[in-house]
Amino acid sequence: MSGTFYFFQPILATDRSWVALDWCSSQAVEKESQQLIRCFTEAKATPLANMLPLVTRIDPALLEQTAFIDEFEPRQLIFILPEESLENSVTMARCKALRAQGNRLGMQLESTQRLRQIPLAAFDHLQIDAALARKQLSAADISYANDAGFRKIASNVSSHEVFGWLAENKFDWSNGRFLSVRNPNARKEPDLARLKLLKLLNLVKQDGDTREIEAIFREEPKLAFNLLRLVNSVAVGARTKISNFSQAIAILGRRQLQRWLQLLIYADNLAEANTPNPLMQLAAARGRQMELLSAVIKHQDSTPELTDNAFITGLFSLLDVLINMPMDEILKELPVHDEIAEALSAERGGILGRILAAVIAGESGNYAAAEATFSELSISPPTHSRAQVQALYWANRINIESHD
Repeated sequence: MSGTFYFFQPILATDRSWVALDWCSSQAVEKESQQLIRCFTEAKATPLANMLPLVTRIDPALLEQTAFIDEFEPRQLIFILPEESLENSVTMARCKALRAQGNRLGMQLESTQRLRQIPLAAFDHLQIDAALARKQLSAADISYANDAGFRKIASNVSSHEVFGWLAENKFDWSNGRFLSVRNPNARKEPDLARLKLLKLLNLVKQDGDTREIEAIFREEPKLAFNLLRLVNSVAVGARTKISNFSQAIAILGRRQLQRWLQLLIYADNLAEANTPNPLMQLAAARGRQMELLSAVIKHQDSTPELTDNAFITGLFSLLDVLINMPMDEILKELPVHDEIAEALSAERGGILGRILAAVIAGESGNYAAAEATFSELSISPPTHSRAQVQALYWANRINIESHD
């Protein structure tokens, strides 16, 4: 399949809120300006990039193409250059000119010896591999980078422990790949409150009595509060104010209400503060992306329920991280369609399992595996990019508006 597959991965601030997106491909450094422009345009990425700037590694030669630079607003992109570009005086002069015009530029640091050679007038961002940072960056280096005004971005953050070290050492942004990894320091016992919510969700799915469902919400006021806040923020906006469960069913219908309950599983429904919830965003983005991708594939396993099941599969694929239980044990407690259970199993069975495996491969940087599966499913690069962009925009909007 012709074209380049691009992947968008969340970048987190120290409070774990989404602040940017890593925009990357199987190419370590992007050399084709038209490919980037085509992806951005075909994916209709402008609204997303206005909310979350895209961080992308490019060949310095692209900076000489004025038409390429002018395709983007300065706030939409952060261009990262390879370290060897420091040796090119023409490139450095061009970087200084672009910075003076408000563009944002970063240096990919491969060796701490080059840190103090980076011209402050040319770069305002510094990207470094997390493992390299822990191994080579001294306290003096970090202090210098802070004083110089660099925004420090850590890439390849593989665990919660590494993210904690980066936050302690005043890294501003970190790649969010670790979010899908179970935290060994998390609570050891399963999250029973969320297991109860899963059973409530099944009651709604099985068309249970409304009064019985309302009784559960009365027993769990925080659960009810968070559900109403979530549906009012995104589902109906300012048109209608939903104030109780019966009204939610009447206005949204059980199918839509079921979707918001599914999202609520990830909400910090027992927390007092409106803290960022990156895992809910990632799960929502997975679900929405899988829903959009499943709608365009033509496969013998396709059913009318496929898109709904695709959304649920993506959304529930992080429950093991959230609840701190193995997925096979969760599936025993969670009555879902066989197609969903098969996809969530370790074997990643069925068409939804294949889509989920490809989505996860893209998130984790295994681009070759993702590209191979998407190509086998006849999902083109533009279709894949559009699905990602729409899903990420929707997921980020949920988190912004539900915490206003």
